[in-house]
Amino acid sequence: MQDIELYAELIESLSKWAHLEVEGLSERELAWQPDAEGNSIGVTVWHFSRWLDVVARLLDGRKPAEELWLTRGWAERTGYNPQGIGEKGLGAVTGYTLEEVAAIPPLSAQDLLMYLDQLCEVICTFLRSLPSSEPLQQPIYPGAELTKQQMLQTVFLGSCGHLGEIEALKAMMKRAGK
Repeated sequence: MQDIELYAELIESLSKWAHLEVEGLSERELAWQPDAEGNSIGVTVWHFSRWLDVVARLLDGRKPAEELWLTRGWAERTGYNPQGIGEKGLGAVTGYTLEEVAAIPPLSAQDLLMYLDQLCEVICTFLRSLPSSEPLQQPIYPGAELTKQQMLQTVFLGSCGHLGEIEALKAMMKRAGK
């Protein structure tokens, strides 16, 4: 199996795992926080989905205005454009203040998973269109130290970690009787 097919299958598995953890959760369950500074399940799913949106854009060499959050109508539908917020203005929760996290619009489990699925489909289509894994060895942008492959690996592993975090949040919520 080629590297790119393995990456595509791992991204598809990430989406399936997210569905198992999030599908059917109520608005209350998605919004539950273990404490005032802890992220909810909804914010956590949106966070790693936003990072995948950034990855999808950088893999394909597109501009920030071409991220799916904007092009698929999510910003318009929610009235929320995250660009310019947080670390490097990426709008992916990393580097957000508590107030900025609180401003993220709550989405239903169905909408969170739809956004994630759109991203996974775009990334997998891009990966499967590559003739080899060689283009993944290029820097994410000219002069960057990080390659596209390193970025993809980092965000994929982070997303897996966040799915583990969601499992822990669900267990804590159950123990708290919420």
